Amino acid sequence: MDMPELSGKTAIITGGGSGIGKAIAEALAGAGASAVIADINAEFVHQACSDIERLGVQTVAIEADITQREQVELIFERTLEVFGRVDILVNNAGTTHPAQSICDLDLEYVDRIFELDFKGLYLCCRQAGPIMTGQASGCIINISSMAGITPLPLVMYGPMKSAVNMLTRILAREWADTGVRVNAVAPGYVMTPLIQGMISSGQRDPKTLLERIPMHAMMDPEDIARACVFLASADARFI
Repeated sequence: MDMPELSGKTAIITGGGSGIGKAIAEALAGAGASAVIADINAEFVHQACSDIERLGVQTVAIEADITQREQVELIFERTLEVFGRVDILVNNAGTTHPAQSICDLDLEYVDRIFELDFKGLYLCCRQAGPIMTGQASGCIINISSMAGITPLPLVMYGPMKSAVNMLTRILAREWADTGVRVNAVAPGYVMTPLIQGMISSGQRDPKTLLERIPMHAMMDPEDIARACVFLASADARFI
């Protein structure tokens, strides 16, 4: 099988300034796609675009909070203004919380996880849908988690990722006859800056994490990125 070819495609990656999102943006750009990187952290998003432009593709940096409808609309308006179309949307932006019981978890996390891990993704899908169905083509990739499938002590994060999985299935069926595909990637433990920070602060025990993984090894962001490139390509046209 040849390497996936995405030349001429335009991809929006939310949370693309660091970690898994940046790795996905780099991989899509490496396959030839132009990259619109949206991130709430201005420094991260501009640095990511600077790094990715070295691959010879056009990039657009957008500082945005995807929990705000107006800012989501701005992401898509800017993309259409520059490129005229949206071929790929990767809903990667998200966060997690400490592994605690429902009685101990600070209620502040409840609103935060809902807003970022589900509502923001929902708003992006809602904005992308009419554009992609109007083009009769498009690909949406939602970054979920094994926590949405396997019961882990993540009492808000897990349910929100389960919601992402169901929304993915609903939209995949709704748009199946329009040329728009919707899929989710549900990683296990990935060694991202976020996870590294939680390990360093004692919020995660690396030994416990590895014991939960049959292969006893954590993935790198690039492993998730390669799956996304495949799903965005013509090789996955029936997925």
